[in-house]
Parts: sequence; C-alpha cells; structure tokens
Amino acid sequence: MIDILAATEIQDSRLLALASQWQDALSDTGSPPAFERLQPAMGPQLLDIHWLVEEQGHPRRFRYLSIGDHVKVAYGGSIVGRYLDEIVKRSAQQRVMGYFDIAISRPAVVHIAGRVYSEATRPASGERLLLPVADDKTGRVNRILGATTHSWVAPNNPSGPVPIRQVRTYIPLDGAAPWSETSL
Repeated sequence: MIDILAATEIQDSRLLALASQWQDALSDTGSPPAFERLQPAMGPQLLDIHWLVEEQGHPRRFRYLSIGDHVKVAYGGSIVGRYLDEIVKRSAQQRVMGYFDIAISRPAVVHIAGRVYSEATRPASGERLLLPVADDKTGRVNRILGATTHSWVAPNNPSGPVPIRQVRTYIPLDGAAPWSETSL
C-alpha cells in the first residue's frame, strides 16, 4: 500500500486531510474510490478547493465536472463543462497533460508544490494534489479528484512571493518507488 504523507511534503492542512481520506478509502477497498464516496466527508473547506475531471475520448481529453469557489478565482468563473486543453495555454499543455495522464494511466497520486498556474501572466504560489478516482457507475479509474491552493486574490493577481520552481512528486499505486521532478 502507498503512503502519500511519507512520500510528499504536503503543507496545506486541507490537502493533508484530503490525502488521508482518499488513502483510507483506498485501503478499505484496495482500489481508487469514487468521488461520490469521498464527497460527503469532504466538508466545505475541501469542496472549496476541489476540482473533478473525467477522461474522455481518443485522443484523451479531460473535462471538468465540478470545481470549488477557490478554483473559480483562478479562472475568473466556472470552467465546468470545459476541457483542460481549452483553458491551459498551448505552451503548458504537454507538461500539464503529462501529469494528468500519469495520474490516470499509471495510476498515481501527484503532488505539486511551489509555482502553480505557471503559464499565467502572473503565476501563483501554492500546492496541488491529483488523486485518481473511479467512475461511480463503472468502477473504471477515469477521473481525477484534484485540489489546488493558490495565492491569487483574483486571476493573475497573486499575493506574496511566487516560487520560481514547481516540484512534482508522483506516487504510483502499484507500489513502485515514488519520484520527483522540478521545472521552472
């Protein structure tokens, strides 16, 4: 079994709580839980920073199914129903799609710390957690429950210093060794 807290340096208490809830549900069933199983226990603070995407089509695209109010700040409104490749700048699509793909395909938990929304005119400081989740109806792992904390008070308006690096840590569910990568 994996140990998210041992493999990462999650700073935000809400992300720690979400990681623990997801890991407990994984331990109970031996497979990634459905969002619908986790949602009732998440509470308003976690729901505020959450986002849920579903893998669709070939080539693979990720469509937003729900987002919290804190995430809406980053985009200046709701992105529900939109696809990741429609909202992420072309220059960042390979990097972002890469960690979304690993979360689903491997599957793996992904923790990102430091610079978030790196492709924005004025990036933010924060953390992001991607958790593979199953479709409640089919049991297939084709969704990502994510949570993002950021320093924006409005889109492209960060408060405080913004790190120059982003550290991504991957924790494969198959028990393989976790690994990290850093980029600007």
